[in-house]
Amino acid sequence: MVGRHAMRRCFITLLLLLVGTSLAVAQPFTRRSSQVQHDGLKKTYEIADFRLGGRYDLADPSKWENGGEGGTTLESLGAGKLRTAYIAIGTPRRNAAGEVTNAVIINSYYSGDSTDMYEQWVKGTALSGGVPVIGSGRPIDTDRYYVIMVDPLGTWGASKPSDGLGIKFPQYSYYDMVQANYRMLRDHLKVARAALITGVSMGGTQTYVWGVMHPEFMGALMPIGGTTQSDAEDPVGNWTFQMKTAAIESDPVWQATKGDYYKLPKEKHPVPGVAFGWSVLGLTGYDFAFRTTQSFASVQPEVFYWDPPNEKAGLNVTNRAKIYDAVDLVWRNRVGETHNVNPYLGRIQARTLVMHITNDLWLNFKLAERAVDRVPGAQLIAEESPVAHYGVFSIVNHRKNDPKFVAFMDDVASLDRAQQFVDKNYRVPGVAANIDPKKSFWKDFVTYPYPVKYATAKDSRGTSWQIGYMDEYAGTDSNPKVLVIIHGKGAFGGHYGNIMQYALRSGLRVIVPDLPHYGMSGPGNLDKSPARTMQDMREVVYDLVVNQLGVKKAVYLGHSLGGQLVLGYALTWPDAVQALALEAPAGLEEYPREIAISKDKKLPLFDASFARDFDKWKQTWDQTGILASEIARSEQNIRDFYYFKKRDPVTGVVAASKSGYFMNDSEYANFHTDQRVGLTMGNPKELEQWSNVFIFDIYTMVAELQQDDPKNLYERLTQIKVPIFVAFGDKEPFIPGTAFNGLTDLGRDIIAPFMTRMTNAGNRPILKIYPDTGHFIHTDNPVEYPVDVVDFVTKGTIDTSSPLAIDRMIRGAVVSALPVAPTPPGASPTAGLNK
Repeated sequence: MVGRHAMRRCFITLLLLLVGTSLAVAQPFTRRSSQVQHDGLKKTYEIADFRLGGRYDLADPSKWENGGEGGTTLESLGAGKLRTAYIAIGTPRRNAAGEVTNAVIINSYYSGDSTDMYEQWVKGTALSGGVPVIGSGRPIDTDRYYVIMVDPLGTWGASKPSDGLGIKFPQYSYYDMVQANYRMLRDHLKVARAALITGVSMGGTQTYVWGVMHPEFMGALMPIGGTTQSDAEDPVGNWTFQMKTAAIESDPVWQATKGDYYKLPKEKHPVPGVAFGWSVLGLTGYDFAFRTTQSFASVQPEVFYWDPPNEKAGLNVTNRAKIYDAVDLVWRNRVGETHNVNPYLGRIQARTLVMHITNDLWLNFKLAERAVDRVPGAQLIAEESPVAHYGVFSIVNHRKNDPKFVAFMDDVASLDRAQQFVDKNYRVPGVAANIDPKKSFWKDFVTYPYPVKYATAKDSRGTSWQIGYMDEYAGTDSNPKVLVIIHGKGAFGGHYGNIMQYALRSGLRVIVPDLPHYGMSGPGNLDKSPARTMQDMREVVYDLVVNQLGVKKAVYLGHSLGGQLVLGYALTWPDAVQALALEAPAGLEEYPREIAISKDKKLPLFDASFARDFDKWKQTWDQTGILASEIARSEQNIRDFYYFKKRDPVTGVVAASKSGYFMNDSEYANFHTDQRVGLTMGNPKELEQWSNVFIFDIYTMVAELQQDDPKNLYERLTQIKVPIFVAFGDKEPFIPGTAFNGLTDLGRDIIAPFMTRMTNAGNRPILKIYPDTGHFIHTDNPVEYPVDVVDFVTKGTIDTSSPLAIDRMIRGAVVSALPVAPTPPGASPTAGLNK
C-alpha cells in the first residue's frame, strides 16, 4: 500500500511539473565518459549526413557508405552531425600512402565506453585479472599494434538520444554502430586494415558484425562473450533485456511522459525505473552458486525497491541509474531485439577465435558454440567463471598462455607482418548460386582469388593443352623470388589462395597453374583423353613457367599429387628449381602392380599399358566401382566425406570417419567443398571429365612408383640436391596408401625412411608435423602454413615448433577439464564497473 501511495504522489508531482515547465530546448543529460578520470584521453569525430535505422544490403556495401538505405540523418531532425569517440594508444605503422595497417580495434560493452576499456584492460583492474591486457609486452602489445578503443553509437561519447533528441532519436542498429566507427577509422584515423578486432559482451557482438560487414578489413576477429543473435533465436537473452526495458518503462515518470521527459530536471527523470532495470540484470549477472555464498547484506544494495527499507537497500543500482539515461538504455535494448547475423557468418574471412563464459546467464554458451560452427575456421576457448558474464573481462589474462590463444595471437602477428604490399587484384573466391548446366561450370560459376589467364602449353608428345593459371606480383623488385604452387589430385589452383595471398603481400611473385583437365584447365581440354602421365603434366608446367613466362628458377610447392609432380620436376630440370616445399606429398612410397580387390580376385590396376589408353584402363578399373561411385556422389555425401563424417544409410545417424579432407573448417575448405558440390549441378561433361581424372590419377601417381622398377621415382629421390621443406599433418588420412601397398604407419613407413635416405644422401629436409591436421595442411592451418612456406622461400628456414605441439610434447595429448576462473577479490567483484 505504501508503495502504491508513493507512486500516486509521484504522478501528481510530475503533472504539476509538466504544466509549469517552460518549453526549453532539451540539453544533454549524460556525461561523455564513463570513467571520468580518463576523459582527457578521449577524442571525437563527426560524420555528416549519416543515415540511422536504414537497411543494409551486405552484398552491396556501396549502398550503405553513409548508413543504411532509407535511414534518417540527425541533421534532418535539427541536431548536429553524427558523433563518434575513441581513445588511441600504441604504435601506428603506416604504408606508403600514410595509412595505418596495424590497428587493433576494441569495441566496448553494453554500458561502457572507451574509458571503461582503458580502465579494465590498460590500467588492469582486479575484475580483468589484476594486470593489463593492453600494453608493452602484454597480450595486446602496444609496441606492435596501434590500439583504438571505440565508443559504440548510442553510448557515452558517441551520439545518443540524451544528447537532445530524446525519443526522436532514430532507432539505430548494430550495423549502424559498426559502420559509424568504420567511417571514423577509415576517414579520420586513416586505418586501411585492422590486425585484430575484438571486444567484450556487446563489444563481442559488434565484433561479429564487423566480420560480416567488412570481411576484408581485418586479419583476425576475437569476439569475447558476444552473440550472433539476440532476437527470437535467443529467447533467454531477449527475455532478459525485454525485462530490463519493461522495468524502465514501469517508472511513473516514463508512464506519464511516454518517455519524453527531457523538459524535466535530471533528478525528476525515470531514475527508479532505470535502477529497477539494473537490478533485473544484476540478478543473473553472477553465477547463482556464487550469489548464494554472499550475505544478503552485500546483495541488498543491488536489489531494487520502490520504497527502500533501509538506506543501503537498492543503493548501488540507484547510484548507477543516476549516470545513465532511460531512453539511451531502451534504444540500446531495442538494438538487440532485431539482431541476428547468423545467416551471414559464412561471409567472415578473418582468422577467428571466440572466447566465451560457459555459465554466462545473459549470452548463452550453446549459442556461442553454434556461432563457432558457422564461422569458417573459427576456434573456441571457454571457461567457467564465478562472476558468470563478467568473466569476459578476465578471460584473456586467464588464458593468455593457452596454446590455442598463443597460436591465435601468433597468427594475428603473422598476418600483420604480411602487409608489405597490397594485392590489388584479389577478389573473394567462391562458387555462384543458380548454376546452369548448359554453361561451363568452371568458367562461368567459379571465381578464383585472382584473375585467371590462359596459355597453350605443350607436352613432349606435341599435345597442346589450354592451361588456366594465376600469375601475380604486388611488389617492386625487378627480379623477385618466385613461388610456383602445384595443386593436388581433385583440387585446383584457386584452392590455394590463402598461401598465394600471404606470399604476395610478403613480396613474392606467385604462379599457380591448373593441371590438364583440372579447374580452369578443364573446359578447354574436353576433347582430350583423361589418360596422360605425370611426366606429361610436368612438361606442360615447364613449358608454361620456364618457356613462356620466362621464370628460369623458382621454389616449387606441391600438395599431394602436386608434391610427387614437383619431386619428379626437380629430377628432370634441376636447374629450374631453387627449392621444394612438399605439403603431404605423394611419391614417398612404392606399390605393386597387382592389387587384390576382393578375397579371391586380383587386378593389374597399375599395368604400364594403361598410361595413355583410357578405355583399356577403364575396362579394368570399372571392376572396382570407384569411378561410378565418384560420379554419383550426392551433395550430402560430399559434405559429410569432406569433413570426416559418415552417415548411416538407413538411420541417417552421423558418425566420425577415418577419412576426409578438412579437420578444421576455413574459407578455402568451404571453397573446395562448394566447388565439388557445384560440379554435381553443373555441366555434365565437366563433371565426367573431373571424375575421370580424379580416379585415373590414382593410376598416374602409382604407375611411376612401381616396386619392380629399379628406376622408379621413389628410388631416384636421393638425387635431389635442392633444399626441401616437407610437411605432414598428424591426422593424415591418405598416406600411406594402405589399400594398395599394405603400409600403415605414416611415421615409420613414410616419413622416417624418407628423412633417413635424404640425410644419408647429404640433403636432410626440414620436417614439420602439424597437430590436429589432416591431408590439407594449408586449410587446416590457414595462417601458420602459409607463414612457414614464405619463411622457407625467403629465409630458407621455418619455425618447426608450434604452441600446441610444444604443449603436447610436455603434457601429452590429454583432454583437460574445463578451466574455472578464480573469483575476483572483494565483497563486490564488479565494484567500479558501470554495469
